[in-house]
Amino acid sequence: MGFASALLLLAEAGGHSPPAQGRDTVYRIDIAAGPLSVSLARFSEITGISVGLPGDMPRISTRRVAGIMSPDAALRHLLEGSGWRARRMGDIYRIVAEAPEKRAPRPASAPVPPSSVGPLPDIIVTAQKRPQILTSVPLSVSIISLGPLASGSRTLSSRDISFGTEGLAMTNLGPGRNRQFIRGVADSPFNGQSQSTVAVQVDEARVTFDAPDPDLRLIDVDRVEILKGPQGPLYGSGALGGIYHIVTRRPELDRTSLSVRLSTEGVQHGGIGTGLEGVINVPLVEDRLAFRAVGYRLINAGWIDNRDGRTDSNSVETVGLRLGLRGRPADGWTVDGGIALQDINARDSQYVVAGAKMLERTNRIAEPTDNDFKMAHLAVEGNLRGMRLVSATSYVDHGFDYTLDASSAAASFGLTGAARFNDSRAYTLFNQELRLSSDGVNHWLAGASFLRATTQGISTITGEDDAPQVVEALDRRTTEYAIFGEGTWRLFATVDATLGVRLSHSVSEDEASQQSGQRALKRGKTILSPSAALSLPLHGQGILYLRYARAMRPGGLAPSGMTLSGRFDADELSTVDLGFRQASADGHVSLSASTYYTRWNEIQSDYLLPNGLVSTRNAGRGRIYGVEASLDWNLGAGFSLSAGGTAQSARLTHMSDGTELDDRRLPVTPGLNGRLSLAKTIAVARWRGQASIQANYIGGARLSFDSDLDQKMGEYTVLGTHAELARGAWTVGARLDNLLDIKGDSFAFGNPFSIRKGQQFTPVRPRTLTLSIARSW
Repeated sequence: MGFASALLLLAEAGGHSPPAQGRDTVYRIDIAAGPLSVSLARFSEITGISVGLPGDMPRISTRRVAGIMSPDAALRHLLEGSGWRARRMGDIYRIVAEAPEKRAPRPASAPVPPSSVGPLPDIIVTAQKRPQILTSVPLSVSIISLGPLASGSRTLSSRDISFGTEGLAMTNLGPGRNRQFIRGVADSPFNGQSQSTVAVQVDEARVTFDAPDPDLRLIDVDRVEILKGPQGPLYGSGALGGIYHIVTRRPELDRTSLSVRLSTEGVQHGGIGTGLEGVINVPLVEDRLAFRAVGYRLINAGWIDNRDGRTDSNSVETVGLRLGLRGRPADGWTVDGGIALQDINARDSQYVVAGAKMLERTNRIAEPTDNDFKMAHLAVEGNLRGMRLVSATSYVDHGFDYTLDASSAAASFGLTGAARFNDSRAYTLFNQELRLSSDGVNHWLAGASFLRATTQGISTITGEDDAPQVVEALDRRTTEYAIFGEGTWRLFATVDATLGVRLSHSVSEDEASQQSGQRALKRGKTILSPSAALSLPLHGQGILYLRYARAMRPGGLAPSGMTLSGRFDADELSTVDLGFRQASADGHVSLSASTYYTRWNEIQSDYLLPNGLVSTRNAGRGRIYGVEASLDWNLGAGFSLSAGGTAQSARLTHMSDGTELDDRRLPVTPGLNGRLSLAKTIAVARWRGQASIQANYIGGARLSFDSDLDQKMGEYTVLGTHAELARGAWTVGARLDNLLDIKGDSFAFGNPFSIRKGQQFTPVRPRTLTLSIARSW
């Protein structure tokens, strides 16, 4: 027996071993490449778990393993391709030789398409502000894993993510103008002044408060985590429906890399688009400091024609830059900082009025949109006397400007002829959070946060021969102080209880002015947001959970166009969610399902005034119930199947005065959605990759619960297919979206000034072919 093996067996016999249930804890692993004996010793140092090996230590070298993962995953990655594996034996591990048939060489990497990932054992979720194994998280969550830049055929947007996620719905006004809704918690399709029901989070940074979705392009992103149901205890207001959490790839401290992708697209009935994206990673100080940069310029072709000669007018240019710096000043500590910039410029809107199957219109005035997003962030994380300390600071500056043809409503503003409406908004969001957390079965998290959000907006209307006149202006400042915490305790042998609570005090200061006068409002609101869950581990890898949670949004001042401003009160939402996730022992099949019931009181809703302006009110009470399920199945022989669906009823049941209503659906969210995809690994000569086909059914939905705007939308099916092949450092890809070129109405709204003059349609993007080539170094 070798000296190193003897030391390991001695540690196994008399060293410290954690309790058995601690094996499901995740750790921040960072093990340098080197001899197996050194790597295993480092593993034991990080986790406190002993590793034994009978006989002599094999003379093999391991690769570097770094990231947040379970002990099982760390050892599996450490030993991958070596001919050895780790076997769990009680509270320790033993290294054993694999069977000869399992000692296959490590396959070359192949493109991995984005897909909804089922509850596999080692998926790590961080959206709950600490690393957790997915199978231990007692709430409904969807994970969309994304491949690196050089393994995909095109850049995804948040709307693309909605096609692969149960419960996530979006409006389709156009890039940079959309709103997200989760599980039917939809208050309005209009971009008014009410706070969002879904909070967008990028790593540790909160990036939205009452702004529309910034539609950050998902380049060099590891995954998107979607937490469903109220997330008030950890995130505060603006999280009634859930969290849309983007997890980026961080700078790597030990290797230099570069990836570039070129793409082009052609839209049937439309134009040609192009794309250029790049990612570079450079270590500045080995194992201590690294830099990572992402840059892109994308031009998405338009397909809407105007009869005045403007063709393919709704093309969109997106330019972005993300810079990240990661430092490791000491073992166990990391510092991440950086900036992100993105500018979306759409030449025109994408609705028509002649009919859902027409792709032309007669607008006299172009309706461009400009969405400028800037973010700076800094996160410090490390060990503090056995606890995990995180300090997260972020600042967002978000500008949103758009133009509308207001000719149909010119008379309401004392104008004649053509009229142009311009709306300019500026959002800022500063967030500072400090929190501590523990590991283990009985783990907890506690923190405090300070948030400051400002909104400044001004709307003007201009006639053919008139100077611009201000029709509305708003200046809103919201300050929120909060303390929060969440803890999990083992009640019985296998039952865990998780309790969370957030106590926050917000102060809103609003000043609004219209042609009819000015008004100011300052009000404070103290909000208690609790959650409670019971969970039971299932046989193998799985969990059964029952969760209750509540969240609120503070009220404010409601701009109301041509009349004096009014107020809208806080609304409150509570949800009960029963669900499970289960993976087979071999990981080939994973299934998740949940059913939920939501009550929503004093719903805040943006709505249209007769003159086409948008105001905010309390619409009444609503209720939502539904069921959703997803399945991922490795069929063998290179085939894999993914399916999912949602059936729900989301209705406004009572008006604000208590009057009971019948058949008033909450807006935008379909009652029935479904998806089905089949993928197959393929090989062409020396190229390896994957091909897939996917179908999405979008059920019927309504535009608004207002009787005069209760227009139907949805009820269509789209097909898409794609293939990607890789050889060495090269990847080529092709995809065809909307294969059958259907022209379903994806969102029945475009211009608030003319919507009452005739029904508006937003056709699904026509058949689009995208080709790409990528190279990595």
